Amino acid sequence: MQDTIGPHARTVADAAATLSVIQSRTFDGRDPATGGVPLGWRGRSRPTNIPADYTQFLDPDGLRGARVGVTRQGIDNAPPQVIAVFDAAIDAIRAAGATVVDLDGAGFNFASADGEFVVLLYDFKFDVKDYFATRVGVPIAGKTLTDAIAFNNANAAVEMPYFLQEIFELADTFVADKNAPQPGFGISYNQALDIDQNAGVNGIDAALAQFHLDAVVAPTDSPGWTTDLILSDHFLFASSGLAGGPGYPIIQVPAGNVHGMPMGISFLGTAFSEPTLIRLASGFEARTHARVPPTFVGNATTDNTAGTTLTRPKRNAKNDAKKRPHRL
Repeated sequence: MQDTIGPHARTVADAAATLSVIQSRTFDGRDPATGGVPLGWRGRSRPTNIPADYTQFLDPDGLRGARVGVTRQGIDNAPPQVIAVFDAAIDAIRAAGATVVDLDGAGFNFASADGEFVVLLYDFKFDVKDYFATRVGVPIAGKTLTDAIAFNNANAAVEMPYFLQEIFELADTFVADKNAPQPGFGISYNQALDIDQNAGVNGIDAALAQFHLDAVVAPTDSPGWTTDLILSDHFLFASSGLAGGPGYPIIQVPAGNVHGMPMGISFLGTAFSEPTLIRLASGFEARTHARVPPTFVGNATTDNTAGTTLTRPKRNAKNDAKKRPHRL
């Protein structure tokens, strides 16, 4: 329920076609999520009219007449070039015929999914045990997260040459009782679920209802960044948390680039609103054509970090001799 499986594709059309294949209209039997609803809709019924083909919602004029709410999600603390790309994307949405509502300016605050990490750690510890129970012929078959941690420690040079397993170790401290406060967090798994459900009810759902919106629009995250072995990821802001906690759909579309690094815009909605999001996202894509085909280069930032080549000036031997102090 932290995130929902979905495709990474070249275009919105490709993503919609792939989603049509991988989605489950009826209960899978092996995957409980296919028989229920996302956390934000907990207690509500699953729709019976889930589409079989999502490509039918593609619309190059999909933004016309739409009403979208914009939240900037920290982008105003980014460099001006980054802000400019997002502002241009919002201008394009208006130009395509949509009404844009400034949610931040209206004083709307999205409830935060502060239970997200507790849910992740708990689910990981006990779900990975269930997964190991299905494995055969490997050292970890039928074992637990504790065993996996011990295996990594025993083979650290191979398994952990750069980073350690602090998150594994933290998850392993969790207790099975869903009503017991978890070590280091002071809230139970069930309390964390309640917090994340509220992030949907008083987040995206509240924004849609209060401002009569079709979707929420936000910057996806920082422009594409390099990941290094010292500081790991580098990003300044992200909007995925608005949808991740309650388990709501989100679709990201290229919006532009900053010094060659791609930057995206995201359309977010309530549970099972993929048809609306595909319509809006495909309309934005058709309007902007902002995607830049990816390339594979040795160093993505060389052009912007090479700096100036400095050379030492040639010396005049006679002048140097005059300037040297005499030794006594």
